Amino acid sequence: MDQFSVQKTAFTRYVLITVAITAIVVVVLLIGWYFAYVLLLLFAGVLLAVLLRGLANWLSRRIPLATRWSLALIIILPLIVLGGGLWLAGPSIAEGFQELQQSIPRAKERIQEFTEQQGPMQSILERMLESDRATLFNQDTFRRIAGLFSTTLGVLAGILIILANGIYFSVEPRPYINGVVQLVPKERRGQARAVFEELGHVLRWWLAGMLISMTVVGTLSWLGLLLLGVPGAAALGLLAGLLSFIPNLGPILSAVPAVVVGWTESSTTALYVVLLYLGIQTLESYLITPLVQRRTVQLPPAVMLTAQLAMGIAFGVLGLLLAVPLALVVLVLVQMLYMEDVLKDEIELP
Repeated sequence: MDQFSVQKTAFTRYVLITVAITAIVVVVLLIGWYFAYVLLLLFAGVLLAVLLRGLANWLSRRIPLATRWSLALIIILPLIVLGGGLWLAGPSIAEGFQELQQSIPRAKERIQEFTEQQGPMQSILERMLESDRATLFNQDTFRRIAGLFSTTLGVLAGILIILANGIYFSVEPRPYINGVVQLVPKERRGQARAVFEELGHVLRWWLAGMLISMTVVGTLSWLGLLLLGVPGAAALGLLAGLLSFIPNLGPILSAVPAVVVGWTESSTTALYVVLLYLGIQTLESYLITPLVQRRTVQLPPAVMLTAQLAMGIAFGVLGLLLAVPLALVVLVLVQMLYMEDVLKDEIELP
């Protein structure tokens, strides 16, 4: 066989391999997109497992109790605390939601009165509400943002799947980790285990920071709104605590109903509510978050916001909730598998 035929055969083989790899990547991406919500639910279960297993390991190191029994205690105790909290604070929270429901008509009247005093603003608001093309109020856009959690059945099914996966993964995580590691070449399996350990470390501390932040924000919001005499303080505080799980966007989403309800009392109360939420957010941003981020990877704010917007548009509420931990996972993988392994850069992860 002459040299030209050898080169032609080699080139043909190279083209076929390239086409095959491209086809495999496209198929994998299409499958991933088609089963995106299933994969997101799976990742949410992994997050819950990381939290439960981390708390169980922490508890078993401090008391003479096996990890599995510590895990059972970690699962049962929050249920008892939650039940007791609902029994004690449930009536006030329910009353708060009733007060919020009663405040909505008053808020609507105040907004209409305010817009009637502002001629140009009234016409702009009416056009925005009546236009079929208004992005924020378009039915198709709302349906996309709602995503998986657009129905009560979807919410319950998603929560049950996350809880079941979280408990299964936390009880015995080794078979799942070993199963993934076995797919990696033998010479890379040590590195794969190191990546899993780092991912667990980063996600564990991020979740710890979120829980602390949610507790502080919810408690301070409730107490502050209670002192200001805002109706539904308990419900608004609970909403502020839950929404603080979403960095950047959560505080804004939780402040809007509080300011509107405060406005039903007086414009001065609304101003005090704005100052209250700004103060709480400043405390959370400059005290709580930095203390926790010293033990985890710091995600640049622009990357965080971009990930939230992209995941929220593509996968709705579930994507918005999981955008930041997914971005953390991608950042760790890029640092350990590309920057350290390929570029040979020395990266110090916390």
